[in-house]
Amino acid sequence: MDGQRVDKSAGGSKLPWIITGTVVGLLAAAYLGACAWAAGRSTILPNVSVAGIDVSNMTVEQAGKAIEDTVEQKGGNISFALKYEDIEESLTADQLAIDAAQSARNAWNVGRGNFFVGGPQLVGHMLGVSGEVPLALPEDDPALTDLMDRMEEKVNAAAGDHGYQVEDDKLVMTKGAPVVTVDWETAKAQTRENLQITLKNGLAKDGNGPTAGDLTLSTSQGQQEDPDFEAIHREVYTEPKDASLDLESMEITDHAIGMDFDVQALKTAYQNAKSGETFSVPLTITRPKVTREDLGGQLFKDLLGEGTTRVSGSANRKHNVKLSAEACNEKILLPGEEFSYNTTTGSRTAAKGYKNAPIYQQGQSVDDIGGGICQTSSTIYYAVLHTNLEVVERHCHQFNTGYVDPGMDATVFYGSLDFRFKNSTDYPIKIVTNSYDSNGNRYLNVKIYGTNPEGVYAVPKSSTFDRVAPTVAYVADPGVPQGTLVKDRQQNAYTGLSAHTYRYVYDKDGNQIDKQDMGGSKYKMRPTTYHYNPADGDPATWVNGQPGTGATTDPGTTTDPGTTTDPGTTTDPGTTTDPGSTTPPVDPGTTVPPTDPGATTPETPSPSDSGITPIDPSQMAG
Repeated sequence: MDGQRVDKSAGGSKLPWIITGTVVGLLAAAYLGACAWAAGRSTILPNVSVAGIDVSNMTVEQAGKAIEDTVEQKGGNISFALKYEDIEESLTADQLAIDAAQSARNAWNVGRGNFFVGGPQLVGHMLGVSGEVPLALPEDDPALTDLMDRMEEKVNAAAGDHGYQVEDDKLVMTKGAPVVTVDWETAKAQTRENLQITLKNGLAKDGNGPTAGDLTLSTSQGQQEDPDFEAIHREVYTEPKDASLDLESMEITDHAIGMDFDVQALKTAYQNAKSGETFSVPLTITRPKVTREDLGGQLFKDLLGEGTTRVSGSANRKHNVKLSAEACNEKILLPGEEFSYNTTTGSRTAAKGYKNAPIYQQGQSVDDIGGGICQTSSTIYYAVLHTNLEVVERHCHQFNTGYVDPGMDATVFYGSLDFRFKNSTDYPIKIVTNSYDSNGNRYLNVKIYGTNPEGVYAVPKSSTFDRVAPTVAYVADPGVPQGTLVKDRQQNAYTGLSAHTYRYVYDKDGNQIDKQDMGGSKYKMRPTTYHYNPADGDPATWVNGQPGTGATTDPGTTTDPGTTTDPGTTTDPGTTTDPGSTTPPVDPGTTVPPTDPGATTPETPSPSDSGITPIDPSQMAG
């Protein structure tokens, strides 16, 4: 039938699109699968090497071992030299501080920068794509640094023939003479680059034959009217450096004398000079504060300060004081370094040998590990108070200790309260502790040695105020026989008081040069405590000090608990010194600092001047 139209099905066929989508999905899944496979590999990609050492398909540990073994086997036969005119200095690969572990980690990172590119990179490496990383060397590799230093020293020593030289305190130059300089920053970069090439050549080849590489240092020769003044300055300039004490080797490092000059002044002098004329510009010479000779002859030669306290209490407490003091003995602080008691002793645990002894907790005296260690920190602080050293952190006890003057103690609690001071001198200082017995008593002596060229010394003084005598407290205890009072022998009474401490600093002739406020301290009162049988009623209500049953007072004592006389002691647990006394403890064998000439007793501050916030009793030890 003419003109008949055949209708197509609506929308056409969907099969091609389904096939295309399926293929794309399969390809995407395959791609993601390859990426996941690459990311999940625990080994280095194929065809990866470190300075010519093949580490393909190795774990990081295996690669590190392979690098170490190869360097150990071949390093002695790989040499590298620096050359400048007729000067040459060299090293071998086994002298370098090669970090095999870091080199292996760098190799493992090849191809692992991004999850979505890991798969293609893995496939590429499997098909022959290669990757290589250099050996990891620290920026300050000792052998390489020594090579550059030796070369620079020899080149600079020869510079006297190259247009200028240093004479005493001036830089002498001749106009028209060739000025030869080396750009040492560029030379160092080129040296590391050429060294890596030499290492690769030696480690990658078969056998153990010698491999050599070298670098000839490039120079810049100034024209007659245009020398490189900045390069001259870089060669001449020297930063001043103090000699110091190496705490590991106990050797003294050398000092360096600072040297500098005005570059513009050198340019001007050069332009004003005639051809062939010799001229000079002044050098700025900076001498170090501490020279090698200073340390060699003056190290720890002066006693800066000393303190001694009597150690009382149980055998465990004496043991803890001695153990903590030993941890601080021979401690050396370089100029500017801080002493931290908690860092020096570490946590006080039974594993370290500390034993149970009284500490303060919630206002009560209880036995715990490390009791007594605060006497060591306090004795060190007492010694520091006799020096001009800077105190960084110090806290007072909850109760007055009695083994030092009020205001001169230093409590600590590991992880919270610390005692810290800084070596604010120009020389190293050393703490020396000694626990000893004399005339039946135990003592702790602390000495601080250093160098005191000015002969400065200090005398601490404290004043006390707001004294509160112990009250009497009664505690019901069914275990106490009726008709009796039993005094608590563990919870000793303490007189409450406030103290303010000053440190007076004198020159060697006894003239006061400074008065330093060391802050205030506030110590709580603790009452004398009696235990009674509750059947007797509250002793505070007894008539004439007698219970209703007609019982007597504490057997063996004549103290009337109703009087105002302090029936207890005010000592630190285990001590017998009266902390309420203003007389400082005697320091056996200690030289007492010279009396403050013409000084008056430190003024008594008001309670608001104490400057100390009461410390949480749960954090008090010692």
